[in-house]
Amino acid sequence: MASTVFVAISAQAQGNNNQCEDVSCAKSAALDKSKVRDDKVTKSEKMQALEVIKVKGLRLNPMSRSAQGSYTLDNELIKSYRFGNGNLNDILGILPGVQYGEGALSTELASNIKPSEVSLVGAQGHQSSYNIDGVNNNSRLSTGNGEADRNLLQDVSSHSQSTFVNLDLLDSIEVYDSNIPAKYGQFSGGLVNANTKNASDKPSYGISYRQTSTDLTEFHIIKSPSREGAREVITPTFDKHSVNLYFSTPITSDSGLVAQFQRLESSETLDQLGTAREQTQTNTNLLLKYHHNIDANNLLSVSGYYAPYEGQYFDVNARNSDYTIEGGGYSVSSTWQHDAIWGDLEVKLAANRSENSKRAPNYWLSWNNINGRTWGNYNNSIVSLEGGYGDIDKIQQTVTLTADANIYIESIFGTQGQLNVGVDVKQQRQEFNRLTDSVIYNGSQNESAINCGSYTFDCIETQLKRPLSELEAEFGRPLDSLGTPQEVAQEIVIIEQNIQQAGQFFTTRQLSSKSDVAVTVNNIALYSELLLEYRNVDITTGLRYDYNDFFKQHNIAPRLRVSWDIWGDGEHQLTSGLNRYYEANLVHYKLNQAMTPMHQELRHSYLNQPHAWRAALTSNGFLYRFDETKTPYSDEFSLAYRYQLWGGTLETKWLNRFNKQAINRQREYNEDAQAVLFGRNQGSSHYQRFSVAWMAKFDNQHVELNISKTSNTVDSKSFDNTIAYDSSTKRYSNTENYDDSDLVFFQYQERAFDPKTQSWELATRSRLISRHDLSLENQDYNRPYIVNASWGLTLEQWQFSAHARYVSEQEVVYATGVSQQAKFATSICSGCEVSGKKYPIYAKYDRPSYWTLDGSVKYAWQLAGEDRIEVSFEGENLLNRRNYRIGPLGNGSELGRSFWLGISYQH
Repeated sequence: MASTVFVAISAQAQGNNNQCEDVSCAKSAALDKSKVRDDKVTKSEKMQALEVIKVKGLRLNPMSRSAQGSYTLDNELIKSYRFGNGNLNDILGILPGVQYGEGALSTELASNIKPSEVSLVGAQGHQSSYNIDGVNNNSRLSTGNGEADRNLLQDVSSHSQSTFVNLDLLDSIEVYDSNIPAKYGQFSGGLVNANTKNASDKPSYGISYRQTSTDLTEFHIIKSPSREGAREVITPTFDKHSVNLYFSTPITSDSGLVAQFQRLESSETLDQLGTAREQTQTNTNLLLKYHHNIDANNLLSVSGYYAPYEGQYFDVNARNSDYTIEGGGYSVSSTWQHDAIWGDLEVKLAANRSENSKRAPNYWLSWNNINGRTWGNYNNSIVSLEGGYGDIDKIQQTVTLTADANIYIESIFGTQGQLNVGVDVKQQRQEFNRLTDSVIYNGSQNESAINCGSYTFDCIETQLKRPLSELEAEFGRPLDSLGTPQEVAQEIVIIEQNIQQAGQFFTTRQLSSKSDVAVTVNNIALYSELLLEYRNVDITTGLRYDYNDFFKQHNIAPRLRVSWDIWGDGEHQLTSGLNRYYEANLVHYKLNQAMTPMHQELRHSYLNQPHAWRAALTSNGFLYRFDETKTPYSDEFSLAYRYQLWGGTLETKWLNRFNKQAINRQREYNEDAQAVLFGRNQGSSHYQRFSVAWMAKFDNQHVELNISKTSNTVDSKSFDNTIAYDSSTKRYSNTENYDDSDLVFFQYQERAFDPKTQSWELATRSRLISRHDLSLENQDYNRPYIVNASWGLTLEQWQFSAHARYVSEQEVVYATGVSQQAKFATSICSGCEVSGKKYPIYAKYDRPSYWTLDGSVKYAWQLAGEDRIEVSFEGENLLNRRNYRIGPLGNGSELGRSFWLGISYQH
């Protein structure tokens, strides 16, 4: 549907294609379309007097009209699809190919206020770039950990983004999945630019409140099909509310100020080993933004953004496991924009700081699940867990200076063009500080006659309900197991029932010493990009150069994109691109290299007394070395066709990403016989997506439809594969240097020949692997098919929106909550033998397809003057469908239908 817009152009011109947006409407304009791109005009046009004329055109829709593979969500779309917590990541799922981590489906989502990780172009969350008002918001402290586990040994559960910006603060969001300009770098996934709201031209203020709770939410209770796995499921109870205040005003005719405060709080009750306990989380956003128009050609803006996060947690499978995580941080920036006859210049200076800190007990004990330590019975585990992994502080500080210039070129061999050049200088400092020694106890050994002596923390003695002499006196004979078989069986039952606490002690432990490590990485980037426009073809060629003093690599990333208006009528457009993107300087590798490795200690008993702890012969954990590691990168080929259809844009896209030089870990030994994990670049993966999308925006409604078919394959060389297993002895080896917390059992099914039935059957297998390999086995962000349908409508005071999403079947890895024992091939100390250690089990199963429907209804009352009150009703998973977060043999609850209620006042 056509609408009227007004633009200012030169006296010689009669139309503006960029403002018109529909290229076909520019045919009546004397100004050639090639003279205007991305709101830029040529030098000669700037020198002409301006006049206002009227142009007819189509409203903008999210889909890019240039060769760039971008989608822009304006303020109207943000308001329409603000469901749930209203985090930035929550709205990205309406776009083609965007996938959420499987953690987004968990019951904890109802109460959790941390955004779910999002995959753009098949990449992990930390591999994409997130910017807020041009300032990078990525946390280089994170590699996506915390999706499966919050409670970590050598790390703090974190997120790919330093701070969690709320949609209430944003004016627009720009998302790139292909053909990304050279001015952007340090990512191998996609790019998200979030732009906060600017000051209004007249005073305005408002307050809004939203809330959800258990009373507004339904859960699916899933019972395990096995008698052993089934237990009572406690329905989660929670309360979550959000408040937002904003104030915006002009200060003078040339300056303005906007201030906004948003706070999201949540409390939840979880089942900890049969006891209902409460966890709390808070996230705050505070924005201050000032702008001043110095003159007609110069603009100065200053902004400050503060967003702390805190969570009070506990491990639901472990006693005495309370811990606190603090995160978030602040960012300040100043920007000078200069508009000249030759082009424009933007200079930005920014500084930000973020942290991930944890306070937790500094011991972790895996007791055998026997009398006196039987809380593991609750989840059918062979162990009873206790404790935490100690206090850790992680801090990231960044200072950035950027300068970006656009230079207008009037004529090169009959073409029009624009040159973009810039420089980006950054210094980033990161710290890892373990405040206390952390000790992991494993390999507990049952010993009924053990005398713990002074070792009362990691050893327990047998305690009887009644003295043995009393029982013997009662039965009139000694309980010496020398009677008849019937008498022996009776004696065993009597003795077992009389044990209040069975003796056991730990034979192995791992110590991670307190440490304080800091690294500083300097990075410089230079880039240049030339846009040439000839008739119906736009060609953009560019180059980006990055250097940082950690990898010490000179990374050169070429960029090329082409747009062809096939018939010159703006109806049919073909775009293509060949691009390279280098990953960010993941400084956590350097932190790992600088950290002191854990060391292992052992002991055995003699004459029923535990000996003192002493260092194992293979004592130390891994050293990390990334001295010769190259920067991972992604080579991209894209091809897209766009057609103006039914008042909107139809796009078909084929996107290929070949991810190369991915960092894998290779086990070797140095000259001191110390085990070393060398960072190699032998890993690779391939992402491919076919998508069809149609997006349209009319006077009072908008529609977005898309379907994507994706594949995301990881090469076998990306895996560690360092743990060996001897099937004849059923023993593992090559595990001595691993942290116990870094090893898990991976359980899967494969076809095997059964000699009894003489047929091929599905058999359950398990093997011990590293968590690094588990993340690759998980193949998260790999749903083969995803379909989205989004719609919004405004009718006077009413506003309606809906979003339906379908995701197809996929193999995923489930955390089972239980453990399995592993035995090892050799003794790792002289004169003693360590009993088997226990590790958690993760199982791979097919997760069925599912689909959800979200929607919202809003109604606004216009009060006196410019005051208004709006009420909102938002629903997620309105049809209350299962999401199959609980595995086939699992036991627990899944999130069903949920609602948010809101009210706001605006002036």
